[in-house]
Amino acid sequence: MLFKKKKYDFDLIVIGSGSGGSVAAHYAVSMGKTVAIFEESAVGGECPNYACVPTKALLHAGQVYKTVQDAKLFGTEVDTVSLNYQAVRKWKDLVVERTGASHGEASFQKEGIKLIRHKAQFVSPHEVEADGKTYSAAKILLATGSRTFIPPVPGLEESGYITFKQAIDLKHPPKSLLVYGGGAIGCEFAQIFASFGTKVTIVNRSERLLSKEDIEVSDLVEALFENQGIDVLTNTSVMKVAKKGEHKDVTFKKGDREYCVEFEEILVAVGKVPVLSFSPEKAGLKIKDHKLQVNKTLQTNVSHIYAAGDLVGPFLFTHTSSFQSYIAAQNLFSRDQVRPDYSVVPRCVFLTPEVASVGISEVEANEKGIKIKKGIMALGMLGRANTENEFDGFVKVITDKKGVIIGGSIVAPRAGEMIHEIALAMKCRVTADELSDMIHAYPTYSEGIKIACSLVE
Repeated sequence: MLFKKKKYDFDLIVIGSGSGGSVAAHYAVSMGKTVAIFEESAVGGECPNYACVPTKALLHAGQVYKTVQDAKLFGTEVDTVSLNYQAVRKWKDLVVERTGASHGEASFQKEGIKLIRHKAQFVSPHEVEADGKTYSAAKILLATGSRTFIPPVPGLEESGYITFKQAIDLKHPPKSLLVYGGGAIGCEFAQIFASFGTKVTIVNRSERLLSKEDIEVSDLVEALFENQGIDVLTNTSVMKVAKKGEHKDVTFKKGDREYCVEFEEILVAVGKVPVLSFSPEKAGLKIKDHKLQVNKTLQTNVSHIYAAGDLVGPFLFTHTSSFQSYIAAQNLFSRDQVRPDYSVVPRCVFLTPEVASVGISEVEANEKGIKIKKGIMALGMLGRANTENEFDGFVKVITDKKGVIIGGSIVAPRAGEMIHEIALAMKCRVTADELSDMIHAYPTYSEGIKIACSLVE
């Protein structure tokens, strides 16, 4: 009896094992598809291994250290408080081990997904090469992620710098650190190292830190940083860097003034760019302005190739990468093409206190000419804030002219959890009046959302 030879080795090849790729791989297997996933670095991608998870572990360690330092206020006497950074690193490594690569490998193996630990590059629209071998698939998903953008500052390369990947594995906190970039990554690392005793300076070309958030958020974060001993430089450019022994001399420019400051280390966090090192030209993929072009269903110009995650944006979050991966997987194996809905995307900056937001900001609404109403409530009004001595923060709710909630910002302990009440209200088109009429438990930080809604005008 003659058997017809299979045209392809797999139904689906996924390049990248982070959230942008792994969700689709698992979905495809659940549909009975054969899947191979390629990973040249840590299984699971950046988030569990180098970014989201280890940084939150370090942030928590810094919070515990600060709590012990302040313990006397709450009636706990501590004779000496010291930091064992090697123990901090062990804690971080334990957290990564519990959530990182080993779990990804096990889940792939359990579900029959072939994991190939090598870099994959196209040799044709249906074929990739890895470690000298060629693999083919009917469908391909690209989820190669992003990398840190290194600005062309004279002397920066020669003097040396670190990115978030090296920062989480430093053997000891530097005595002085320049954080180059005032976005979420830069702000988190500024506070991490400041909490461990590093003299931190954070510099941003924009007029404020976290410039994509509302002005109240930026103003409060900058004030908190300065109270924590972090020097905040906004509207400031880095002109050049020069190696000086074991240190680096950095020349700044603000307005017409140039001046030089010495640092032990420089952490670059000015932004990220897509990783395109998979020979896209050999598959006929369209690249424009260093970006892989996809349509609104995440399909590239080559019909059987889709992409998800940081590679295509527009958001560089693990949760949006997972969401896109799921959408792409559906579209890869269905005639009915689904468009991802980005109307409700929570975003968090894990500082102390946390920053979280969703939907439109007041700044964005003003830029687009959208008429809004808003309600803002100071965190210090809450009983829960008083019990924990946490007075820095606020809740802000934004509605359209009819009172329907279309956005919100929170600066508070556990703001990352709180923001989902506003997100759900947006998803269900709830008005501020309706949400303020709902009973909220006392004393909780979530009461702040109820009060802010009642103040909308």
